[in-house]
Amino acid sequence: MNQEAFRILLIDSSEERFNALSSVLKESGYRDIVTCDPTTVTVNCVTELNPHIVLIDVKCPSRDTMEQLSLIRDNCPKPVILLSQDENIQGIEAAIQSGVSAYITEGIVPSQARPVIEAAMATFAAFQSLRKELTETKNQLANRKLISKAKGIFMEKENLSENLAYHRMRKFAMDRKCSLVDVARQIIEASE
Repeated sequence: MNQEAFRILLIDSSEERFNALSSVLKESGYRDIVTCDPTTVTVNCVTELNPHIVLIDVKCPSRDTMEQLSLIRDNCPKPVILLSQDENIQGIEAAIQSGVSAYITEGIVPSQARPVIEAAMATFAAFQSLRKELTETKNQLANRKLISKAKGIFMEKENLSENLAYHRMRKFAMDRKCSLVDVARQIIEASE
């Protein structure tokens, strides 16, 4: 991606640190740097500004910051780089659990900006892929449980073998042009 068209949401409560970091990013070729009020890092701010990445510079991340990062992770996921002077391992773990893609305890110099941003983007993409895969797997498992439960009800009600019950459910689904899961839900609802 063209660095000049790459939008970075830079958040820092210190104007001095904000200006220094903004300068480093501009020296590294990033031109589209936006900001919002550091006391109100919210999902709305991230949604409205729609950055490619969020970069937050704080001395020590607060509980409120972690909660806001969790909301961002859950509602409008974006890669997040957190710059902090806090080297406490529990704080770092909490940040990662809140959706932080990279946790930096020292400042960034121009030669490091691009690799750090690209690494955070890659880490974010990998986590998003895993989250998607996990969600799909959970949905498939839930669907299989529904089908299995409905098949058991159908077997008992119609005195059918497992194989025959499954084939009849599939035929119902094809005849009605709906999914096997929909048929399973209908069977379960009808039995309750």
